[in-house]
Amino acid sequence: MDETAGEPPLDSAAPRQNPKAAPITPRWAVVIPAFQEEATIGGIVQACRALPEAPHVVVVDDGSTDRTAALAAASGAEVVRHRSNQGKGAALATGFARALAAGAAGVATLDGDGQHQPADLSLLFACAALWPERIVIGSRRAARHAMPPARYIANRVADFWVSWAARHPIDDSQSGLRVYPAEFLRKIACGKYLARGFGFESEILIVGGRLGFRTLAVPIAPIYGHQLARKSHFRPVSDITRIVLMVAGYLLRWGMDPLGLWRSLAEPRAVICRETVEDDLLAKAPFLSVPRQAAAVRERATGLSREETPQEP
Repeated sequence: MDETAGEPPLDSAAPRQNPKAAPITPRWAVVIPAFQEEATIGGIVQACRALPEAPHVVVVDDGSTDRTAALAAASGAEVVRHRSNQGKGAALATGFARALAAGAAGVATLDGDGQHQPADLSLLFACAALWPERIVIGSRRAARHAMPPARYIANRVADFWVSWAARHPIDDSQSGLRVYPAEFLRKIACGKYLARGFGFESEILIVGGRLGFRTLAVPIAPIYGHQLARKSHFRPVSDITRIVLMVAGYLLRWGMDPLGLWRSLAEPRAVICRETVEDDLLAKAPFLSVPRQAAAVRERATGLSREETPQEP
């Protein structure tokens, strides 16, 4: 993969790492794919680094020609640069590899355009600690009123197809706010063989579902329209068409997988009821090492009925 790892920061004011300092290996990492994000990247990195989980922040500058890399480095992120624009999927694969090399037990992803609120990551991290075999997704499905109609419809179309191929119902398959288990990323070689563009985030859920890593959704509030510093790179019609064609390719190879279709439609969606989450219990989640204790926290920390409570495959 074409990248310029280890290059000095473009901004001379960026902090330098002391080579004699003992390396700090954080439990969590945040990977931010970025292309022409100088208007937002600095604030996003600072907000991520200020989280109580103190995650390791990796920004993958995917061939930007503006000051994205310099501002990310000056804000405290580790920056990896692609010499040319290779696509969101390629940027995420690069970031995953760097985060795992630093020892992360779980890797979050966050879009660089300001569409997500970094503070929501704390809830996703807590859920990832309670359900370590799950891919945790920040779902915008409940916030339909905040989404452009065309975007909402396109996302629901993608949800149908991706859920079918992944063999379980997925809430907001197009959300870029997620936490992946390190074990899963190692099994798929950080996704370097998956789609290099927007299709990556759909394909990785399909692969995850087939490997037994199902999803768990946490409702979040998205940011759209005039609140964003730039127009989204995502194109609802063309990008969803590419995603559907990619999924159709998988299904054709699997004989259209009627069992997968039935499971995706019949099984309940695994969604955390955010309003009923007990923050003090979730705050303790990363420190729970006794399975029985963790199970008790899971039961108390969700507002799901027994039949809807996520069950490990």
